[in-house]
Amino acid sequence: MASYSGTAGNDAWTVINPGTFTLDGLGGSDTLYLGTSLRSSFNITRSADGAVHVDSISGASGALHATLVNMEKLVFNNRQDTLDLATYFGDTHPQALVGTAGNDVFTVGTGSTTVNGLAGIDTIDFSGVRTAFQLGKTTSGYQVAAHNGSETVVLTDVERLHFNDINVALDLGGHAGEVAKVLGAVFGASAVSNQSYAGIGLQLLDGGMSYPALCELAVSVTGQTSHDDIVTLLWRNVVGTTPTAAALAARLDEWRKSAH
Repeated sequence: MASYSGTAGNDAWTVINPGTFTLDGLGGSDTLYLGTSLRSSFNITRSADGAVHVDSISGASGALHATLVNMEKLVFNNRQDTLDLATYFGDTHPQALVGTAGNDVFTVGTGSTTVNGLAGIDTIDFSGVRTAFQLGKTTSGYQVAAHNGSETVVLTDVERLHFNDINVALDLGGHAGEVAKVLGAVFGASAVSNQSYAGIGLQLLDGGMSYPALCELAVSVTGQTSHDDIVTLLWRNVVGTTPTAAALAARLDEWRKSAH
């Protein structure tokens, strides 16, 4: 079965020959043209994962079985009949949300929604627990789809997801990544998945604390104060071995040079 993907923009495809394929429009407002075929020639359904299925009815001259994700429109009968999928499936939530340069919080409901957070640390507030949704990476960000098919949200420049039971950080190249580095280096690899520790670190960085200051705070929590003890702690967690006396001396020399 062939698979195709769109872009973050407004994409369009035309069915030339019937067949079986999967098409993910990703971002933007995407359209699938079905040539001269009438809408009545197809069964159009939506499954629990949010995908739309377009299947030829029995007796059609050529069988079409299309699985569509992030598709907004179907066009039939030589472009004379346009079907808006959000309207067809009764989706009433706004189609597009755009943030500001600040820290925005968006609340999404049923339907197909695109969210561009722009700058700042932006959060999507979902009504439901994390396991009720499927989270996937796209070329421009992420997609969150309810397993029951009730909502699909395509995200660009959004850093946080808030569910009823947990929060998820998406900015691995930003504050979330920095917190993960600090937790792993100071407290060990297992601490990276500690939601309480991660939440504290994100709250501090999002609130304006600098990365070096967070590093110093984390080390202070361990109670280690001497140069050798601190280097040994970090070396074991990052490298996985105990530093030699020569390595400790070299790190001390580097520290003295940087301090003057």
